[in-house]
Amino acid sequence: MFSKLATSNKDVKTSVIKGKSDLFQKFLAFGVLIILSIFFGALTKGNFLKLDNLLTIALQVTPYAILGFGLTFVLITGGTDLSAGSVLGFGGIVCAKAITMGVSIPVSIVIGILAGIIAGLINGLVVTKLNVTPFIATLGTQFAFRGLTQLVGQGKPVSIRAIGDQNIISVFQFIGSGTIFGKIPFPTVIMIVAAITLGIILSKTAFGRRLFAVGSNEEAARLSGINVIKTKLTAYIICGATSSMAGILLAARLVSAQSNAGQGYELEGIAAAVIGGTSVMGGEGGILGTVIGAFVMGVLRNGLNLLKVDAFVQMVIIGTIIVLGVWYDTARRKKQSESIMPVINRENGKNI
Repeated sequence: MFSKLATSNKDVKTSVIKGKSDLFQKFLAFGVLIILSIFFGALTKGNFLKLDNLLTIALQVTPYAILGFGLTFVLITGGTDLSAGSVLGFGGIVCAKAITMGVSIPVSIVIGILAGIIAGLINGLVVTKLNVTPFIATLGTQFAFRGLTQLVGQGKPVSIRAIGDQNIISVFQFIGSGTIFGKIPFPTVIMIVAAITLGIILSKTAFGRRLFAVGSNEEAARLSGINVIKTKLTAYIICGATSSMAGILLAARLVSAQSNAGQGYELEGIAAAVIGGTSVMGGEGGILGTVIGAFVMGVLRNGLNLLKVDAFVQMVIIGTIIVLGVWYDTARRKKQSESIMPVINRENGKNI
């Protein structure tokens, strides 16, 4: 009994230390967002801070953020998904193709999301059943799903305008770039709803707790009775669904699905998650942090565009940010571990 009580006490203290670190990371990311906004606002003589520009950023950020939500689930388990960008293109082109074949828009959207779910299931099975390292597994499926995207679109864009039905075109365009409540982009509203829903699942449900347990210590989670395979599989399925959802929104915005849509987007999604506090080593993360991280990336890109910084220079900057984000995460976890160990050692000393 005393042993269990001591273990519980150590877990509580460890959780407090981790909780403080996670809260600090969120405040840090939010602070960076505010500083960047003030910085670009000053350099662009206030043009950056105009309402129309801020709403444009929100619209541009939406696909990256929704993509990042699913990647957050996978990263928390200690995995990764390099095929997310390809699945984004695959889901978008499947949805667009279904519409051009006469399927209604709601059903086409469901079909597109199902395509993403199947892709996520395949990724999850390769990782869990075939025991292939997530990096290698999803690197391979990245090419496979990109090939499927090219096959469905026959190497060409699938344009919704080709069907000639103005009502369908207008509805699809509204889904991708329409506004409600004045000037608020409809896709941004979808992003907010998705963020709230997935945030609740991650932080308030037993499944969310299992995700963190698997990412923190997979073997301990298995010994405690958690179905590790099922948990990981579900995370990859969610990632597939959010990737295809992002692809559908992107296709709707352009009223056309491109065969090369989503190339490199997985890095944007991972960067958003990491900047927001999700650890690439697993066991830590949250949807709110990913939203903040996505807006940091969006503000940076938009501000650099307003300053007319070369697109190739932007790639260098964003790549550097990803490296720095991973480096900071590693350093933070090391410091966190050093803070936890004395607590554990003191508790062990009391129990001897």
